Amino acid sequence: MSESDGSHERILILCIDVDDDIGKKGGVETPILSRDKNLEAASTLALADPEEADANAMFGAVRIYDRLLEKYPNEIYEIVTISGSASGGIEADRNVVRELESVLKDFKATGVILVSDGYADEAVIPLIQSRVPINSIQHVVVKHSERLEETWAVIFRYLKQLVEDPYYSRVSLGVPGVMLIIVGILQVFNQLQNAGMILTFVMGLVLLIKGFGWEDKLNIVRLRLPSPDRQLTAASASFGFILFLVGAIRGISNAWKYLPNPPPLWWEDFAWWVQQSPNLVGHFMLAAIDLIILGGMVSLIGSVAAHYIRKDPKIWQNVVGIIVTFWIRFIALESAKVLLEPDKTVSLFSPLVFYALAGVVTTITSVFIIYGSDRKIPFQ
Repeated sequence: MSESDGSHERILILCIDVDDDIGKKGGVETPILSRDKNLEAASTLALADPEEADANAMFGAVRIYDRLLEKYPNEIYEIVTISGSASGGIEADRNVVRELESVLKDFKATGVILVSDGYADEAVIPLIQSRVPINSIQHVVVKHSERLEETWAVIFRYLKQLVEDPYYSRVSLGVPGVMLIIVGILQVFNQLQNAGMILTFVMGLVLLIKGFGWEDKLNIVRLRLPSPDRQLTAASASFGFILFLVGAIRGISNAWKYLPNPPPLWWEDFAWWVQQSPNLVGHFMLAAIDLIILGGMVSLIGSVAAHYIRKDPKIWQNVVGIIVTFWIRFIALESAKVLLEPDKTVSLFSPLVFYALAGVVTTITSVFIIYGSDRKIPFQ
């Protein structure tokens, strides 16, 4: 450091390593004060990583210090290197400020010459100017890549925008995501040979919508899905109806096989149909009842889940319905056996009577348990 009287300015030659490469790679603690310590630290960092730009900046700072001291021997100069943090962001800025204020306590600088290796270091200029004036900014970068760091910073900024901005991510991430899903589906169904045609169609559709600005118009008329509880109710009801329909068709097909040869005018002979009805109903229920009951159970379970989402006390009505539907299955099967064997005696101890009584008792019991005066119904 050059000493002089108080009439001269005190200039601090400042080198900043925002991402703390000198600490990570060189193992050197900052702040680094004085020419000799900076020269030693720069050599250590250059040996650790010959391609490190911060080493060039530190060597450049030493060179500027020597030239100024030679040209203005009566001025007061000091050279220092401070660092930020490898994690970047607020933590790096706070560390830079903390080390700068520590240096300024020892060296009362009236101005700063900032030695920068590129775009990232210059981002902390406002932090420095708020504490000491910056007289000059000197760039020390490899000549053939003088603006390379700035270029990469701009590129990464736009890439980050493509990922994080919902307006752009719908195309930059959404479209490739849809295409990958399409390829996966085609792979599952062994239709990968048609991937080129389908993906071309999808890309063409996206370009057409974006090119003609149809996106906003499509948003206006887009289909709005109902709430999750309504979706659940509709889905379970649809699945239950499908099971019911399949069961009914299966029952009709089974009953038709056991239909005897009808009389010539079977469509006018009501008595004949009455005579055949036990046989037809019995075979229908044997083949259809399981799927019909399963369809009802699926619909009721979906309704229970929807009421639970809405915190609706009507959920207990569906719970009672599930209990009733459960016993209907056994009663219907035993009834079908009785219809197919009309001569069989039905006693008080037969399965049909047992299931009927059990169904009535459990239904009444569940109603009293749920709606009894001594029980508070949940969700109310």
